Amino acid sequence: MAKKKKKAPKVKKDHVVVSSKSYGKALKGAKIYFEGKRPSNLKDDGTIGFGKHILETLKKKYEKFRWIITQETNSITNERGIVRVRTSQQLLKRMTAENWDRSRAIKNDIVQRFFSLTFPAHFDSTGTTTYVPGTISKLIDPGILPRLSSQDKEALNTFLPKYVSAEAVGMVQKLQATAQIDSLKALAKNLSTEIEKGHPESWWQTYIKTNILLIQQGYIDALDKLNVAVGDTKFPDFCLITHDNYLDVLEIKKPDTGLLREDSSRGNFYWDTEVSKAISQTENYVQHIQSKADAVRSYLQDERKISIKAVRPRGIILVGDARQFETQKQKDDFRLLSQGMKGITILTYDELLTRLENYIHVLEKFSLAKPEVHQSEARKTK
Repeated sequence: MAKKKKKAPKVKKDHVVVSSKSYGKALKGAKIYFEGKRPSNLKDDGTIGFGKHILETLKKKYEKFRWIITQETNSITNERGIVRVRTSQQLLKRMTAENWDRSRAIKNDIVQRFFSLTFPAHFDSTGTTTYVPGTISKLIDPGILPRLSSQDKEALNTFLPKYVSAEAVGMVQKLQATAQIDSLKALAKNLSTEIEKGHPESWWQTYIKTNILLIQQGYIDALDKLNVAVGDTKFPDFCLITHDNYLDVLEIKKPDTGLLREDSSRGNFYWDTEVSKAISQTENYVQHIQSKADAVRSYLQDERKISIKAVRPRGIILVGDARQFETQKQKDDFRLLSQGMKGITILTYDELLTRLENYIHVLEKFSLAKPEVHQSEARKTK
């Protein structure tokens, strides 16, 4: 009696081979893999929603790849020289749903437009094309700015205010922060470059006056050559109005001004001559403002329409560059000398640059935060 041949065990398939003509000759024979149970919408000939487009996209990107449909996983890994692209069935469903919405909107728009042309007595033209989600994100790029027509610009100028007003406060703040970053980065780069160039003091006075409200946050106005003696000839370089309406006196020296001199007999450092003169001059300015506080306050109110609290202004001296220090002893003595003064602050150019860079960093973090974070912060400030 002949023995029955044992049937070979069925090999569990983990892929289908593309044979559908809709894929084209270039993709014929390609394999579509799956993990776990085979997707119900994956046909024997490889037909599946977005299948052709996914394979075309991956073929352009990778020399060797394997597309794998999974239950939940979305990942791209390189295993043994083959890029394995896993897409979940949920992702494919979302893509299909969006495609359906877009197709329906486009087709409805086409029908409306052609019916309005063919049957004008019965169908009106909508005047606008149905918007396809994602179109703006693909179009918006700084590179298109030179190509915008006057009509484009007019449309944007009309649209943007409505868009901004419709957004939450936090989103508006985010837009403002993002807009600031590029200009502040350019300013920080410029300040870093100019510090090295050896400009005269008059050049720095003009530069700082022009940019101080951007460089140093917390000030709302800069007053040039304020006559703090009210009739005498005692003028500081600048007076700055703080956000809470107090007055600061700013004396400006050059970045290459020496900060310290060494007392070789005692091994300590003391203020260089130029810094000592600036300290004395700034103390005089502060004393004049304090002694004539009422007159200064009235002058600013009448002449500049600014209401201040000129009680005890701070004196700030912008001078030198702490990066010139070569030893820890210089750094320590500079700190001791600075902290030993009352009402006078020595601000070096490198510290001013650091403050600006730190502010840019804060803005960058703010611009990347989610809108709900901005709304929370906005509520805290109310």
